[in-house]
Amino acid sequence: MAAVPRLLLRDLNVRWAAPPAAPVPPDPKGVFPEADDASLERISRTLAEALRKMERMETREAGILLSKAEEEARAVRLGEATRPLIAEIFLRRGLLRLWEGNSGNAEEMFARSRAMRPGFTPDPALFSPAFRDAWARSGSRPAPEAELLVQSIPPGASIAVDGKPRGMTPARIRVSSAGPVRIRIAMGGYQDAERTGQWLPGDSESLEWVLGRDRIATLGELLAASPDGKGSGKLLAELAAGAGATRICLLVLEGRNGKAAVRVLSASRGATDPAMLGEVEWPSGEEGIAEAATMTAKLLRDAGWPAASGGPQDPDAPWYHKWWAWVLLGAIVVGLAAGGGGGGGGSSGGSTGTVGVSF
Repeated sequence: MAAVPRLLLRDLNVRWAAPPAAPVPPDPKGVFPEADDASLERISRTLAEALRKMERMETREAGILLSKAEEEARAVRLGEATRPLIAEIFLRRGLLRLWEGNSGNAEEMFARSRAMRPGFTPDPALFSPAFRDAWARSGSRPAPEAELLVQSIPPGASIAVDGKPRGMTPARIRVSSAGPVRIRIAMGGYQDAERTGQWLPGDSESLEWVLGRDRIATLGELLAASPDGKGSGKLLAELAAGAGATRICLLVLEGRNGKAAVRVLSASRGATDPAMLGEVEWPSGEEGIAEAATMTAKLLRDAGWPAASGGPQDPDAPWYHKWWAWVLLGAIVVGLAAGGGGGGGGSSGGSTGTVGVSF
């Protein structure tokens, strides 16, 4: 079947290209600007005010300011300038927990502070024996990591973190705190989904995606349920509009009694549904495939698709001098072209440009 696109190019003035991808909305949470002087000064000022509140034992106000400082620090890209600030925030929050009598949570915060600032040892003259004991115990804890529960509907999607496979949904994964990481999930027949985020040691979050159906897979299901193409017009119009084409061709291949046959459908972009142009047997062997491709090309030419103008096409010619088509070989073959004519027939009209897709 690999020879079919080349054989159709022999008789039709088309060009294979990539299918128009469905638009993916940007992830507003995945943008982390670099920490500039203004942002660092803002974080430092909030942290300093929290420390002054702690000196006056205004613990409630200090906790609020520490949370604000952490929020400001998380809004920028994690780096060498922000890590010490975040480590200090965790240390001070741990000290507040210790004052409350919650030593377990205090040690957890101290462990998170250690992970952000390895090798740091607080000055013993500045802290109480109770703090020094809790700090020492935190060092024997396992190094904290961010843990994420990655889920998808439907489940069973593959997970990749910065391009490296990490199992299938649902799954719990751990990520480092070196900076922003990209989590991408993919599943056959569905659109890929991803999110870029940055998580600190000890963070825990659930990430959930509802995967949208891939338009090409949806088209295959429509054609399988309705061989004459009924009900596929809306989706075909969306694909054509995305490709900038005005004419659509579908070649649906299927096996019959050990032989292959192809149903040829065509429609203009505004048509409700494609029209059946005919059916061609698809014999085995190079000669049989060439014959089937010739018959298929004739059906398309009779429906208004442009005949080859003679001579090889110039790949560098302007787009508006070409007719493009796209094809999926196997269960379905889909083609788009721009130009005059529509539906299952009519004259070819003038060539105004085309877009094509190859699956």
